[in-house]
Amino acid sequence: MAATTPPFFPRQAQFWRYHLAAMAFVAGVTLASILLFGKLDAFNGTATLIWMLPYTLAVLGFRWLYLRQAWARFSMRHLISLVVMYSLASGMAVMLGVSALMAPFFWPQLSGGQSGAAAWAFLSRQIFSNGLQAQLFISAWAFVYLSAAAAERAREGELQNLRLQMSLKAAQLSQLAEQLNPHFLFNALNNIRFMIHEDGTRADAMIVSLSEILRYSLESNQRGSSTLREELEVIEAYISLMRSQLEDRLDFQLQLAPGLQACKMPPMALQLLVENAIKHGIEPLPQGGRLILELRDEGRDLLLRVGNDKPARRPGPARKGLGLGLPNIERRLQLLYGPRASLKVEDGAQFFQVEMRLPKEL
Repeated sequence: MAATTPPFFPRQAQFWRYHLAAMAFVAGVTLASILLFGKLDAFNGTATLIWMLPYTLAVLGFRWLYLRQAWARFSMRHLISLVVMYSLASGMAVMLGVSALMAPFFWPQLSGGQSGAAAWAFLSRQIFSNGLQAQLFISAWAFVYLSAAAAERAREGELQNLRLQMSLKAAQLSQLAEQLNPHFLFNALNNIRFMIHEDGTRADAMIVSLSEILRYSLESNQRGSSTLREELEVIEAYISLMRSQLEDRLDFQLQLAPGLQACKMPPMALQLLVENAIKHGIEPLPQGGRLILELRDEGRDLLLRVGNDKPARRPGPARKGLGLGLPNIERRLQLLYGPRASLKVEDGAQFFQVEMRLPKEL
């Protein structure tokens, strides 16, 4: 694709505000110096006003060349050389333009009151000396522009880097969510498969509850966040589904502090903790056990604890790892909240507890 030619006249209003402010400053300094060291007359006033037009064209020419020729790729040493050469040539051109515009009206002042070759020699010296002054102003403008362009490129680079990080984070979160949902679905379908042969009515109720959970899971993954109220509703559906299988073996206890239901949290994370507690803790116990879900307000943080009875440890080497679910939740918390969130596990002899701490967001 061919590069787009930049417009000679910038379209950004902010550029013109800054440029006009700079021109007003230069004109003010010029007029002040005239008042201090000379006489402000029609010639000096007109020269100050006319000078602004070719000066503006000169600096816009530098900007156009900078963008058109991609001078940003050059080193600072190379850029300084370009600025010096351009400002020298354009400074002389500015003063030639000013002299050409003023000659029909102020020739005596431009020629120093002389005639012939002496007048042209005087005019040449004036153009050269004033051209050096114009070179300084053009150089100053160019270096300010280079600094602003470099700062803008740095901001654009930082924004692009942030966009890439966000895209990577979104892809990682999506991958983790895809790992979590099949894990839950596999366990639920396994339970329903066993229940179909024992009690068709209960199996039907379990399918209804499962459809509600899956619908919520798909919708919440699209949104990226859920409220605690929504999480508790899906947990209630999940508990209902599991009670169809476990009956009185499941003793579910909810301890909820007031005013927390609008808090935001990662979708299905709390549900997975409850699922793990039942699958690995309550189900293997012939007599069943307690599942305690505690939600506390800790000022800036939301504290969620999921604890469950578990089978006694068997003699032998300790079991390593926490399976797929808990490390995935921990990774999601790191991606979403960084160090502001944490996941802690307490694995006792007969009681297992997971503590999830999140920043409280409404």
